[in-house]
Order: sequence, then structure tokens, then C-alpha cells
Amino acid sequence: MKLTLQEFETQLARMEARLVPELYIALQRIGEATQDVARAMPGVEHSFWPPLAESTIEDKMRKGFPVPSPLRRTGEMAESYKYELRPGELAVAVGSEEKTALFHEFGTSRMPPRPVLSRAMMEILPFARRMLGSVANSILTGRPEKLLP
Repeated sequence: MKLTLQEFETQLARMEARLVPELYIALQRIGEATQDVARAMPGVEHSFWPPLAESTIEDKMRKGFPVPSPLRRTGEMAESYKYELRPGELAVAVGSEEKTALFHEFGTSRMPPRPVLSRAMMEILPFARRMLGSVANSILTGRPEKLLP
């Protein structure tokens, strides 16, 4: 199919008008999914985390918290993971304002790292690729696609 320059320009304008809103939907879904995975990680033993120190287990038992349940006592830290759409940047950020989340992510001189966010992002990567691929396919073909739930 041959297009005139004006027809091509019109098609590009239509693509541009759809691109940003569809990207926002995809980024929101990616952010939600990453947040959900990050919130589910504390309290579960993972093979990529070192086991808790005996002193930590004893302290948790003494205080009535579930054992071993790494990175979970009250559940506050897990719930602190949130996503935020950044419309001006066409970006999504996922993180926590809890200092302890940072300490757990990278470790300290007294405890090994137990990464949550970096692992959540790695787990979500295939989903993110599918979401962004759906947006690209929709824009390039001109056919709206139902973005994955």
C-alpha cells in the first residue's frame, strides 16, 4: 500500500496521539505488578537470601513475631513498597520510604543483603516486555490491543 506524504503524516499524528496514553496504562500495570511482587517477598524464605542469624530468630521468638519470616515483623515494611507514575518523565518508580528497606536491599556491616526491589523488578521483566510489546504492536499496526491485565 502506497501512501502519500500527507497520508503518512496523518498516520504518524494518530500514532503519536495514542502512544502516550497507552504507555501510561502499560507503565501503571508494570508499577502495580512490581509493587505487588515486592510486597509479597518479605516473610517468605527465598533461595537467593541467606538464612536469618540465630540471634535474629531468637529475638523474633522472644518478641512474638513469626519465625523465620525474614524481613517481616509487623508487615509495615512490606506495605511501604509503592509505585508512582511520573507523567512528565513517562516513567514509573517503585520503592519504599522506609530506611530499613534500603538496609535490607543492600545489606549493612552487620547484616547481609536481602534484595526485594531488584528481585521484584527481575521477576516482572517478562511481563513488562509483553506490556510494552503490546503497546508497540498496537501503535505500529493501528489496531488497538487489549493490554494484559
